[in-house]
Order: sequence, then C-alpha cells, then structure tokens
Amino acid sequence: MYRLLVVLVYLFPMYGIYGQHGRPSGKDSILFHTLMFSMDYTTNSNILSNINTKIKQPSLSPGLAFLSKWGADLLVSGSFIANSDDSLQNSSLELDIMLGYSLKVHKNLTLYPSYTHFLYSKNANFFNSVFHSDVRLDLDYNYRFIGMGLTSGYLIGKQQTFYAAFRNYYTISFNKFKADRGSLNIQPGADLNFGNYEYLNLLYLDQLRQEPRFYYYIYKGSPVLYRYYLAARLKNPGLTFREFVDDLLENQAEDTFKISSLNFSLPMFYMIGNFGINLGIFISIPLNPPEYLSNEALFYFNAGVSYSF
Repeated sequence: MYRLLVVLVYLFPMYGIYGQHGRPSGKDSILFHTLMFSMDYTTNSNILSNINTKIKQPSLSPGLAFLSKWGADLLVSGSFIANSDDSLQNSSLELDIMLGYSLKVHKNLTLYPSYTHFLYSKNANFFNSVFHSDVRLDLDYNYRFIGMGLTSGYLIGKQQTFYAAFRNYYTISFNKFKADRGSLNIQPGADLNFGNYEYLNLLYLDQLRQEPRFYYYIYKGSPVLYRYYLAARLKNPGLTFREFVDDLLENQAEDTFKISSLNFSLPMFYMIGNFGINLGIFISIPLNPPEYLSNEALFYFNAGVSYSF
C-alpha cells in the first residue's frame, strides 16, 4: 500500500515537471504486479522550483504506471500545460517516460535509481523544453512515521545541470477511515533544494544570440567594451569581436552550486479499495535566484484521482 502512495507522489506533478521532491519508499512491498491509472490537476506548473509569476500555467496530467512485485517500475505521464507556448496563451504537451527500480539495502533504507525521458509538442516554450532526460538517484530512510531522503540528479538537454535535494517528511496514517477498506495518509514535509542557474543564464543568452543584430547593438552601444576588444586583439590577432563578446558573456553566466529553494508540502491521500483521491497544498520559496526571476513565495494546489488494477 505504501509504495502505491509513493508512486502517486511521483506521478502527480505537484512538485513540478522536474520537481526535486525525491521518491520516498516505505517498509511495505508490493505483493502483486499492479497497473495504476491516474488523473491530476495542478494550479501552476513548477520547473526546478521556478514558477511563472506573470501568468498562471495550470496543468492537467493523466498517468499510467506499472509496478512489478520485483521492484521495477514503468511510469508514463502526460501534462497538458495551459499558457505554456511562446505566446503564453496556448497549451502545450509534455510526455514523460520513467524507468525505475526500488532496491532495499536495509530494512529502513531504500535506493531508487531512475531514468526519465521527456517528449514535447512542437509548440512547447523553449524554457519548458530545455531538458530531454533526467538521470536520478533517490535515497530514503524510514523509521516508523519519520522519513528522510536525499536526491541527486543530472538533467540533460539544450543545457545540462546537476541538482540535489534533502527532504524530511512525516507519515500520519488512519486505517479504516470512513470505511473498512478506507485509509487516509497525510504526509507533511519540507525539502531543501540545491543547484545553480548557469543552465538558465546560458539558455537566455542563446536566445539573445539568435537576434540578427545582437552583436551590432553591443558594438554601437559599448565603445568602452570595443576598446577592451582591441586590447585583447594585441595578444590574439585572430580574435573576432563576436568571439570576444561570447567569451565575456559566458564568463558572466557562470554560477555556483548553492541552495535554490525551500519547499513545504502537505499532501493527503485517501484510498478505499483500489480507488484513490489525493489533495495537496504547497509553498515554494525561491532562494538565491538571479535578478530576472521573482523571489516571491508562491502557493499552489493539487488534486487528483487514481485507480489500480
């Protein structure tokens, strides 16, 4: 039962498309092969703890998961994300395919390596489609109702970035809740995320470089910079102005690995037989963001249903 709840957390995008929420594992194992269908609605999309503050991007997310009794999982989920194309007016689609394996290394300690591949519709915004793969390892320690976990992962695509997260959560369970086969699970928790924004700085820089007159504007508007370029050419006669500007901007885009956000979550799962309902309240607090991103604390909500066969 507990592992089913874990998969619900993973399937439902309450922490975002690339949420750094980890995948806690419980002491109970799945005794039979299980096929689960889910449908979820989230009030705003969250990508690496970055939430668009100018316009809401709610998402509707169907999901299908196959959980084997041996610990191997195959999850397929889609997200229809509103206001997520380049115009921020139309919906785009993301399809995620994940392979994972739950490895119990101690009675209270679980390792969960996973690989996820992302597919996008042609109208997906460049920011939404920046990554195509996620290689990730989750480690979770559970003792009674207390859980702690570490996550590390590497995202690959138009840019690459390494991320990590530490989480602490508590599981409060009520058996025979409202019915003999009903159970209510509440899992309040917090996660501290680590990463850098170099991938995002370089992504926006690449968008600027596509402007045909970008380097011309820099040349006309920065006579002091051009004099530095002339001085650099004395040491490297073959250096072009474009190469000089690119090197300068890429150096400015560098960022260090640091705390990127603090998130609080209150997900609730009610299951009666094979049918489940989930609700969640979430707070995301950006930490150390670049100046072009908002540092406001943001609230969003999640609701979904699931059925297992």
